[in-house]
Amino acid sequence: MEFVPTDSEGPASDVPYYGETRADDGWQGQGTTRSYDTLKGDVTRAMARLGGVVHGFQRGMYQIGKLERPGVQIRYSIEGPAGKMIYGRIDVAALPVREPKQRGSYRRIKENRHELSLAMALYNVVQALRAQWVLAQFNPGYVPLMAWLLVKGDQTLTQLYSTGASVGRLLPAPRKGKADVVEGNWRESED
Repeated sequence: MEFVPTDSEGPASDVPYYGETRADDGWQGQGTTRSYDTLKGDVTRAMARLGGVVHGFQRGMYQIGKLERPGVQIRYSIEGPAGKMIYGRIDVAALPVREPKQRGSYRRIKENRHELSLAMALYNVVQALRAQWVLAQFNPGYVPLMAWLLVKGDQTLTQLYSTGASVGRLLPAPRKGKADVVEGNWRESED
């Protein structure tokens, strides 16, 4: 007997439409009254607190599966070792919006829904950046903004990691003639 899946259910990573989210399900920012421009300033300030410098916001649309989602790319940099600048990019895909009914104000309604969905997404980016600052205070080894650093041309560290096959390239090259085992001693401080 053979199992044949149907297309009636999408993958678990499907997201709801904007306006159909609930705080009880973990969604935040649905009711934000902050504008896109105000939230850009909030992102810039939260990024600066982490040592990042925002270079720009580029609006656009993401095609994810069958859904078109409004979005923005946030380009930034951080200062690395020896003062070298390291560049990064955060890709933000807002929730998709339902198509309004075809009538005279169709275009304006759709643009407004995209704007509200994008505001919700940026609201959550601000919250995530603020959470990274808090985490850095409690975890001295934590490096904020690292997940979105560009490592292979225009590919982020997260994208490289998620491809699976490329993960090995993130590890140091094996040294010839040396074992893969590192030995050392550990002792507690007497202070």
